Amino acid sequence: MRVSTGSGSYVGMSRIASPSAIATPSGSAREFELYDELMPVRRYKMLLQAFLKRRGSGSRQAIAEALGNTRSFITQITSPAYDLAIPAQHVRTIVKIAGLRPNEERMFLDAYIAAHPERASEILGRGQSGPGSATMTLSIPQLSNPAAQRRLEALIERFARDVAATMIANEADMAAHEDLGDQP
Repeated sequence: MRVSTGSGSYVGMSRIASPSAIATPSGSAREFELYDELMPVRRYKMLLQAFLKRRGSGSRQAIAEALGNTRSFITQITSPAYDLAIPAQHVRTIVKIAGLRPNEERMFLDAYIAAHPERASEILGRGQSGPGSATMTLSIPQLSNPAAQRRLEALIERFARDVAATMIANEADMAAHEDLGDQP
């Protein structure tokens, strides 16, 4: 929907802007976009940004280390100023490292799923266990620092996912070579 600031006339009122919409510059200096398709992404990023600010300055670094990425990448996926969505495979790790309270986690995940409904089953954990998968329990030391504990758990989870992905890829490669048989 575009609103002209020229003669006071309204142009293209096909959508109703949400009450929280902020006017942003669009094509010309005299028109403003009152709604854009990235608002749902910006909403969950604004929530996450607010939660991370309360957790302290080391949160982004801890997330970067747990995900094996740079702080710059973490800034891009957590800042509403960037359009880059948070990859679904990183959401749970980010939630864990950020130490979100249950109500904060619910708010964030609801906003994330609203922005990316096609990723709901991956985020909610459906489809991650069942045929072809197994659950493993691991005992780890209880650290006195809760942030360090969350970081340790996220690093172990990432390591396990990475090793499993490597093993699955190797298994697929071996199967492909066996199918070729004795062919040169």
